[in-house]
Amino acid sequence: MNMGTIENARPVEAVKPRRRSISSLDLIESLARLEFSYLFDYMTLKGISSKFTFKRYPHRSMIYNVGDERSQIFGLVQGYVKVMRVDRHGTQALIDILAPGVIFGEDGLYLTGPRDRAMQAHEDVTVVYTSKEDFQQMINEHPKLYDYVFRTIGERLKRTEDRVLNLSLEAVPGRLTKVLSEMAFRYGTVQENGSVVINLKLPHREIADLVGSTRESVTAHLNDLRRRELIDVNERHIVINDLAMLSDA
Repeated sequence: MNMGTIENARPVEAVKPRRRSISSLDLIESLARLEFSYLFDYMTLKGISSKFTFKRYPHRSMIYNVGDERSQIFGLVQGYVKVMRVDRHGTQALIDILAPGVIFGEDGLYLTGPRDRAMQAHEDVTVVYTSKEDFQQMINEHPKLYDYVFRTIGERLKRTEDRVLNLSLEAVPGRLTKVLSEMAFRYGTVQENGSVVINLKLPHREIADLVGSTRESVTAHLNDLRRRELIDVNERHIVINDLAMLSDA
């Protein structure tokens, strides 16, 4: 808007939006959105909330990187986080995607030395985090939390082993259908017509990382699945039209 020229006028400063401070109630509500929250009643959640810090990460920002200290444990409140390997040349490879509700960085509880994986916000992400010492104390005080962490580690190890097995036994088309089926189960929303929308927008290159193939090969096989009407794409979201038929493809 043109205000004209006024002699001796003071420059108008941009008004910065006031950032809302995070209250203890915000922290409790954030913790309540994590998977392990069912282990605790409200008063216990309120008690442990003082050990956590609330933080937001914008799209594509690094939560932690290879070489960082294993000093914190994170809870993913909102958004998706990409788990990546980074080689000595800086080349990144996607190895998993974490959905809201889970913990990550838990390797600091049983490994020493710097991080060997990087965590990047796939979209705008909200986390809570605490020191590994405070989290270890919580585990000591609440044995059910230990059971949850142990089960989480086991599930992730099993998922990794399954992918290694698929790499050795399956050709690219079979590996691709298994990855799509897993993504539908972990990140999908079932529609009224029975199709499943995968709630992630992933470039073919990153799907290829999960499949263990090249972007060109994955693109060709995705196009084949579309021609066979097993999948569709809607606003960059993969839609699985019939999950059972895809699994048998």
